[in-house]
Amino acid sequence: MTIIQHLDERILFFFQSIRCEPLTLFFSLFIKLEFWDIIAVLLIVYFYLKDKKLKIPVISYVLAWNGAFFFFNILKDYFHRPRPFLTVKGLTAVITPHGFSMPSGHATMAMAMVIVLGYHFPKARIMILMMGLLMGLSRLYLGVHYPSDVMVGFLLGALVGILSLILEKLILKVNV
Repeated sequence: MTIIQHLDERILFFFQSIRCEPLTLFFSLFIKLEFWDIIAVLLIVYFYLKDKKLKIPVISYVLAWNGAFFFFNILKDYFHRPRPFLTVKGLTAVITPHGFSMPSGHATMAMAMVIVLGYHFPKARIMILMMGLLMGLSRLYLGVHYPSDVMVGFLLGALVGILSLILEKLILKVNV
């Protein structure tokens, strides 16, 4: 067993040991909501009401959302890593998702949205970042991803988010 595998398992067993009904309910509901769509709409409405000249970040949002979805699915098919509750003896999952584990799609999408929404809504960056980190923690708490899956998802999402912002700037520059 590698050191990363050992750390992955230790962290997962820690989260399993702190499971309780209120946290399980919170994280179960947290991942079921159309989370980033709701956050994006609320931020856009809030900041638009404060500043009517706000440019809605539709381009980077759509690029990040679709880019994250595209790339995490390609990598899941490439890595074929089974979910931890299927391979780690004694580990249970709160929910049973389908598909492969590496990278975490939720973490990828969350970090892509953190980058894009954090860029466009600097006053809300801390809240946006906290929500993104909670998404990653939820995957560990629920027992459906290894911590390394979540970290790879965060890195991939950050890359997709940054590329989406760069592409948005190029698209807007061409259309001016």
